[in-house]
Amino acid sequence: MSLLLVVGAVALTIHHAMGHRHFFAIPALLIPGLVLGTAEYQFRQDVDLFSSVATQIAGRPVTMQCQRLTGALFDATSELGYVQFDASGQPFDTGHLERDACNNLRSYVHSDKQWPTLDQVIAVNVLTHESEHLAGVRVEAEAECASMQRLVDVAGWLGATDQQAGALADRYATEVYPRMPTDYRSEDCSQDGAWDKTPGDGVWP
Repeated sequence: MSLLLVVGAVALTIHHAMGHRHFFAIPALLIPGLVLGTAEYQFRQDVDLFSSVATQIAGRPVTMQCQRLTGALFDATSELGYVQFDASGQPFDTGHLERDACNNLRSYVHSDKQWPTLDQVIAVNVLTHESEHLAGVRVEAEAECASMQRLVDVAGWLGATDQQAGALADRYATEVYPRMPTDYRSEDCSQDGAWDKTPGDGVWP
């Protein structure tokens, strides 16, 4: 859409230079085209960042996709993200983020990271959780436990300081995880529990 607007503006500019006057039509096309083009460029940059995070967690080249407005209009599910698995139990190479989750994640990336909203905290975990699925973890509770322990890393990759990343992880562990559905929680997900990736180090999550 943005490209069409810019092309239209260029065409009118050429027409204008040939003696046909389009004083109002040219900026009417060019300005929205540039605004939309800039927004699309930033969107793609953000999605590339999310894909790089997912790739680091998955340990293989993967991509993350953000749901567009048209997809959200016809989406009746309540999932914030998902990864598909094939018949043999292997994850596909693409993870999907629902529109609101993606928008909250993008707003976090472009914030100062000092006082993230709870929706932003959750969105960072959604990216991390779906990346764990891309790594091959199928059980929701196990993926959730693994993602909670990677939040410090992921927040850092998204631009947070060590202190900000630690605060985000602590907030998720205390305010969000206890309220998750039962199939996303497990007694194994605890300090020095079976799913503690660094047992004995005194660090949780």
